[in-house]
Amino acid sequence: MKHALIAFAFFLMAFSPMTTTSTVTFSDVRGTSDSNGILLQWSTSQENGIKDFAIEKASQIDNKFFQIGTVNATGAGSIYQYTDNSIYKSTSASIFIYRIRADGNDNTVSYSAPVTVTYEFSGLSGVARRTWGSIKAMFR
Repeated sequence: MKHALIAFAFFLMAFSPMTTTSTVTFSDVRGTSDSNGILLQWSTSQENGIKDFAIEKASQIDNKFFQIGTVNATGAGSIYQYTDNSIYKSTSASIFIYRIRADGNDNTVSYSAPVTVTYEFSGLSGVARRTWGSIKAMFR
């Protein structure tokens, strides 16, 4: 009986689907600023079992990261990008810190190294200039 149980356990191990841990290797994580906001770009050289990437931004108050968006994973060697165009809401800060969180199908998470991006505020945004122009036009 004992040998039958050992043989059955071996059979289950040999023919059971292998469980794999989600893994990712980030490559070339960078951020650049332009008039539309901050563009984050990254690629992966290894990507197994990753369902999506969450873009996280550090709070300028307490330096804790919070999620601002997601991008679906498409496989190793892919190039990804995300634009943070919510920076107009801030008026005094010009340095932003981001990181990319890879969420695995097995509920594991991996993080990229943080990326620091400097953004130069150039007075009124394009939206604010257009709005101000509309207000002036109403009183002509």
